[in-house]
Amino acid sequence: MGVETSGGLSAQDYAGKLKVTKLNVDEVMNSAGRFNIRGIPTLLVFRDGQVVEQIVGTVPKDQITKALARHIA
Repeated sequence: MGVETSGGLSAQDYAGKLKVTKLNVDEVMNSAGRFNIRGIPTLLVFRDGQVVEQIVGTVPKDQITKALARHIA
């Protein structure tokens, strides 16, 4: 998929474990409001259709990998 963080974390790193999508909040403003996105970048982790984790701002790669590890079985 081509989605990558500024810290070098790629969707390919999690192939088969989770689905990664990208949303341009300028083009889809309703979704930004629906998910309470107040800053860019924002990473939302969903489980069973519900947001279970939200990371806002530029953060180190290890912080993202730790957050994702909590939700990957």
